[in-house]
Amino acid sequence: MKFSVFTLAFPGYTAEEAIEISKRVGFDGVDIRVHRDGHIYIDASKERRKQLLEYAKSYEIEFFGIYSYIGRGFVSPNYKIRERELKELSAHIDLALDLEGIYVRIFPGTYERSEENMTRFIECCKRACSEAEDKGVYIGIETHGELVWNAETCNRVLEEVNSDNLKIVFDPANIFRLGLNPAKEGELIPKDSIIAIQFHDFKKLNDKLRYTLLGKGDVPIDDVIKLIKEVRFDGFIVVEYEKWWHPEELPDPEIGLPHELKYLKDKLL
Repeated sequence: MKFSVFTLAFPGYTAEEAIEISKRVGFDGVDIRVHRDGHIYIDASKERRKQLLEYAKSYEIEFFGIYSYIGRGFVSPNYKIRERELKELSAHIDLALDLEGIYVRIFPGTYERSEENMTRFIECCKRACSEAEDKGVYIGIETHGELVWNAETCNRVLEEVNSDNLKIVFDPANIFRLGLNPAKEGELIPKDSIIAIQFHDFKKLNDKLRYTLLGKGDVPIDDVIKLIKEVRFDGFIVVEYEKWWHPEELPDPEIGLPHELKYLKDKLL
């Protein structure tokens, strides 16, 4: 089991600063936000990629997840859009190789849960996994709430794509947000198919979500922790500290992240 932090925790910080703080807090690695306003993007030069990898290694920090925003285009009825999305995913896979990453995170399509959308999504995943298999990288679908949002839909995609390189990035808070019991959903997904489990917390106030430090909100984290121990999960434990999206609700990462990591380690180790 290794502990990482998604660099969504570091708005206004450089990638190097995020690496330094992650090491100081005690993380084993980071999941880097790949976006035009993120900590790196797919147009980064080979020189920049090498520089960043060497910098991370100097702090004994690894890149575990390459966190893309790919996936929504997989459901487009427009063939050209799907092809463009697959081409961009290929660029993310190459970025993962250059940063010695383990997996590329993708989003599960759309909230329009039609059979047509699911079929297109699965076909694109098949093609993506074919390349991932050739290059030795995993594709991780986050249970973000769209087409792949519970155990049934996770298992359907896993079975129909039928690739050892397709995995689930399990997000208990997003599953809970949709009115489900994340521990019960998690126990129905094969343990070896889950590559990472993300943790963040929130309280429901007047039909709105207010993001909190772990253990201060309503997400049933203890039930998920119990499941992790029961199945002896040995993948990545990810602190998804959404400071980027909720700057007024969460403390600065140098204050909040030590709490998040200690909270999880105290319960898991």
